[in-house]
Amino acid sequence: MNEKDILKLSARCGYPSQQAVALKNEASGREYWRLIQEDASFILCFLDPQKGSHAQFIKIANILLKHQINSPKVLDSFPELGITIQDDLGDMNLLKVRNSIDYEELTLKCLDLLIKIQTIPNLNIPSLESADLLNQMMLFSEIFCNQFLDVKVDSSIEQLIEKTSSELSTQPYVNCHFDFERRNLILSERNEIFVIDFQDLSRGPIGIDLAGILLDHYRLADHDAITKALKYFQEQSHFIDGPNDAFELFRWGGVQRNLRILGVLSRLYLYEDKGFRLMDMPLILQNLISIIPDNWACKEYLIEEIEPKLKNKLSMI
Repeated sequence: MNEKDILKLSARCGYPSQQAVALKNEASGREYWRLIQEDASFILCFLDPQKGSHAQFIKIANILLKHQINSPKVLDSFPELGITIQDDLGDMNLLKVRNSIDYEELTLKCLDLLIKIQTIPNLNIPSLESADLLNQMMLFSEIFCNQFLDVKVDSSIEQLIEKTSSELSTQPYVNCHFDFERRNLILSERNEIFVIDFQDLSRGPIGIDLAGILLDHYRLADHDAITKALKYFQEQSHFIDGPNDAFELFRWGGVQRNLRILGVLSRLYLYEDKGFRLMDMPLILQNLISIIPDNWACKEYLIEEIEPKLKNKLSMI
């Protein structure tokens, strides 16, 4: 979609605007645009109706608001056009916070918000089954390695995926945003954090969202800061008791998440010609390596075989 198309659609929806500014594209195919009027602005989200629906997003948005969880209000919906109109929360997502002190303070606020989401009772949402989580990790082998890098993975990667699958099956299952990262958290002018892009909310292993916020795709993993944040989370959350070590929950959630995302970004490039996040791959891979136990063979394999091939591949694109 281009600005002209969006302005035509917004006028059809009763939101005639002077300007439409593209904000971001998502792996889901959603496009976000800011509609600018003389005295107001709104966020228009477009998703081709042939590819999906906003129904789940709207359902979850209403639930979050009911439980006083900061999130965008859906002002209007036009299913036949694939459009929702939402509050404009501004541009200050948490990736733009550079001060290290603010970064640490906001991380704890994010964990408070995450706990509120995890503890919403009686949600009728899908559950991430073990087979789903396993298939998502297999994207790393089948798409990222085999097709994107033209590398056949060795048995150590298969062992890593099997171990991760086993570990996730024993984790507490909670309400899981499934993409609880700084790109999807907005800081308001009143210093409140709002969560967005929650249409994939499911019941899932607790470690996946912990990894989303603590294993940043755009920042080298700081294990001291991660340990400190996990200690805070463990003190605040009733989901983790003595036998459950918070770092292990985070570790295996992070392995699943980073394997999955490397596969998804490769698939977007290969099958949809969307390369807008290819340059994130090296840091995603580096942070994945950093949380794998030191004595695992796959760690050496990823460093010596996969990292150089990724660097070479990206240099040719």
